[in-house]
Amino acid sequence: MLDIRYIRDNTEAVQQSIARRGLVLDVEELLTVDATRRRLIAEIEAVQGSRNTIAAQGKTTKPSNEQISQGKELKSQHEALELELNNTLAHYNDLLSEVPNIIAEGTPDGDEESNQEIDKWGKTELGFEPKDHLEISKLYNLYDFEAGAKVSGSKFYFTRHKAVKLWQAIQLATQEIVEAAGFELISVPHLVTTEVAAGTGFLPKGEENQNYLDKEQGLVLIATSEIPITGLHSNEVLELGSAIKYAGISPCYRLEAGSYGKFSKGLYRTHQFDKLEMYVFCKADQSAATLQAILKIERQICEQFEIPYRVVRIAAGDLSAPAYEKYDVEYYSPVDQRYRELTSCSNCTDYQARNLNIRYRDDDGKLAFAHTLNGTAVVSSRMPIAILENHQTADGRVILPKPIAKYYGSDEL
Repeated sequence: MLDIRYIRDNTEAVQQSIARRGLVLDVEELLTVDATRRRLIAEIEAVQGSRNTIAAQGKTTKPSNEQISQGKELKSQHEALELELNNTLAHYNDLLSEVPNIIAEGTPDGDEESNQEIDKWGKTELGFEPKDHLEISKLYNLYDFEAGAKVSGSKFYFTRHKAVKLWQAIQLATQEIVEAAGFELISVPHLVTTEVAAGTGFLPKGEENQNYLDKEQGLVLIATSEIPITGLHSNEVLELGSAIKYAGISPCYRLEAGSYGKFSKGLYRTHQFDKLEMYVFCKADQSAATLQAILKIERQICEQFEIPYRVVRIAAGDLSAPAYEKYDVEYYSPVDQRYRELTSCSNCTDYQARNLNIRYRDDDGKLAFAHTLNGTAVVSSRMPIAILENHQTADGRVILPKPIAKYYGSDEL
């Protein structure tokens, strides 16, 4: 969440940021409820002060009938004010949770179509008519979507022998890169509480909610290891002499409701996949440089795997609520002859840390909320597509790049 004091002092800027995201929220309503909240707190404190005075007098002399009557009246007032405050707080927290993060300077206006290309790398032409990953899958018996649909429904699949080995090789080669960059490997719980999911911004209301929920137990299947890793340090004061860097390993579960019209075939958009996610807790003055460092690693992974790609800066209307600044790395699909999202990285500033009370002491010894950043290292669905499509040969083979072949045990699939 945003600091309510920041919203009070920068109301117009916050409202403009909301509008640039294409959202409709009334900040003035939040500020009105906030004023009521503060008034009630002040009144409760005043009533409690009067009660304390009467209680103190009663310790030295027997209270008079007037004091007893006044005490009862003050108790009744206190209870009524507490009830009103609790109702006000529920409304206040709902409104505050809906306010997204502010937007970084330089973020393009518009929606997804306005995402701004920053850079390109790699050769995009194969020189022959390429097969898509589903055709290659049939040749090598890699993925079984029919069996997955029979067992679990559409958008689930079985991964067969060579594809299992391919993913393991991709993951190990990627781990080598992120470990060299100082990230600690960590395996995470696959379920989190609704409080943790909401705190990280992954439990929106209504149709935007893409999570598998266990409402009875109050648990959410994770959509990314970013969620449990953020919760790992909730209600803690961190030692951030240097940034804390994790590389989370986990499956990810997403409903992907309403997304079947866009790149929906095969592996690209599924309900379950595995991911290696980079995640950083750092000081406020480190987060801008940290985001660029994460993006550099994502580019390094593509270049070592010889995947042609481009970097795009995400436009305001395409940002998630916690994101202050975001970049996507898109691989080139020789089949579609266009770029498609492969990985992304975001700076969420102190938005998530404020929700989950994750703090550190700054150079002056004052407590401040940590900044959190995330970046996809590799995903078990999209990277195999990029590898299969870009490393196929005219005679139907797939020649693996050296970092992956090292762990696969062969240069050829």
